[in-house]
Amino acid sequence: WGRVCGMAFPPLDETYRNAWLRITDVAGQLDGAQLGLTVPATPEWTVHDVLAHLVGVAADGVSGRLEGAASDDWTGRQVDERRDRSVQDLLAEWQEFAPAVASSLAGQRFTGPNAAADVICHESDLREALGLRSVDREHWEEPFLSTMMLLLGARLKGISTVTIVDERGSSWRCGSGEHETTLRTSGYELFRAMFSRRSRRQIAD
Repeated sequence: WGRVCGMAFPPLDETYRNAWLRITDVAGQLDGAQLGLTVPATPEWTVHDVLAHLVGVAADGVSGRLEGAASDDWTGRQVDERRDRSVQDLLAEWQEFAPAVASSLAGQRFTGPNAAADVICHESDLREALGLRSVDREHWEEPFLSTMMLLLGARLKGISTVTIVDERGSSWRCGSGEHETTLRTSGYELFRAMFSRRSRRQIAD
């Protein structure tokens, strides 16, 4: 297991591999109507489109097709190139490239966007769109939520302190000002908000 500031977390290659297998298991059982559902967290995309993007990221990463990586044009091309492909074809292509992506993550630390964070984020996008139970906390808490909260704390230095407490009593103290505000939310909602999957209105509610 790796560590960030003394905290243990599963290796990123293992995280990617397990998420890929979970998504593959769900996707293989979807019908046409489910594949055509709009994904609220990515409102321009359907379930099929999100799967196409995940496959495209793996294929592009392994083949070195990285010009404009993470841009709208780059991700849009991945979706457009696979728009007419069956889910079985998508999963077969992912099977071809996913092991190499996982291997490339071995020994890496999560400090910002990477393939493991992308697949974990989109897994929740898909499950929310399909009305499925949220991903178990063990798959996204470490290192993703913990690291994002450390980064948030660094960004909020010098302003009023905000302490965020979740339903398990875990807490994160952000900021260094004299005035302190305590916010309470679930760990899952905090994870989704930190990955820009919640609007300002949803966060306020």
